[in-house]
Amino acid sequence: MSTAGVKWRVLRLKRLLARLQKLWSVKRNSSKQVYVQDRVPEYREIWRAVAEHLGASFGLVDDDLWEIGLGERKTRILNYKLQFDDPVTLEMAGRKPLVFRLLSEKGLRIPEHRVFRLEQLDRAVAFLEGFPGGCVVKPANGTSSALGVTTHVQTRHEVRKAAVLASLYDSELLIERMIPGESYRLLVLDGEVIHAVRRRGPRLVGDGSSSVAELIRKENSRLALRGEPVLGISRDCLFTLKSQGLSLSSILPTGRTFVVQSVNDFRQRLTEVRTVYNEDVSDVVCDSLKKDAVSAAAFLGSRFMGVDVITRDPTASLEECGGAIIEVNTTPGLHHHYDLHREKFPKPAPRVVRALLQHH
Repeated sequence: MSTAGVKWRVLRLKRLLARLQKLWSVKRNSSKQVYVQDRVPEYREIWRAVAEHLGASFGLVDDDLWEIGLGERKTRILNYKLQFDDPVTLEMAGRKPLVFRLLSEKGLRIPEHRVFRLEQLDRAVAFLEGFPGGCVVKPANGTSSALGVTTHVQTRHEVRKAAVLASLYDSELLIERMIPGESYRLLVLDGEVIHAVRRRGPRLVGDGSSSVAELIRKENSRLALRGEPVLGISRDCLFTLKSQGLSLSSILPTGRTFVVQSVNDFRQRLTEVRTVYNEDVSDVVCDSLKKDAVSAAAFLGSRFMGVDVITRDPTASLEECGGAIIEVNTTPGLHHHYDLHREKFPKPAPRVVRALLQHH
């Protein structure tokens, strides 16, 4: 058997083992992450509260299927899925390489990327060589909630491992350059950004004498005393610091704030980390970002879309700070847009339902 044949058989075996590990992980729920399909009771109460707020009726069609009515107008909601876009638009938006091509043709910023298959690992490795700071490997089509995604990939071995994981979800794979910054979701409805949220990373403040490493140690001592998760000096930490022109030995002026990590996951994992948005930044994102998000939705023909952007500065254009649109979501979950413990429903939810009722 040829060397290529042996390598392919090894990859197939690794993929089989990864599949078994994944099935076992799902059965044990070892990731401890809550996905949108697990939020049926939460969404039921969201839509019930929104209907009450609007003076509309709320009825159960099935356990996860509900109907909201106001006068003669009615709309049905399946958990988080709403009656906005047609099946062709939904399918098209799930094809990440296609979306990148269409957005790029319209002049919108996207990450440098390459499409490959599991048996074409050399293509991905060659791409990685151009971006030694790190890449993202993910399924190319039809996934969400970070399923099959590995970040901060830096070596050939890691490319292979990440590709095997991604191949459990799709035969076509993507490798992208890591974009420095925090993750934002801009919610677009009928040509307007109606809400925006950020996955806010932990921040520290310089004191003029302590290095970044010392500031992290001091903060971890305080966090440990309160019984809270500590900050790790992970790849995400080092990547985030570097994007700000910093290192662990940097000493910042008194009062200067800096981001320690762009990902707010205390377990410091690199695979399948679901984005948890935790800050309303609707009044912070600039008009340029809003224009890009609206344009992305319009180019793809979507009435209701979540446009995911990574940027270091939401008050500047993507061109100015090296940001990019990394994904679009035509069934955006509104649970990202509120605090369950303080609010009955997401702020944009009544406007979304009113748009549905007008359409129907």
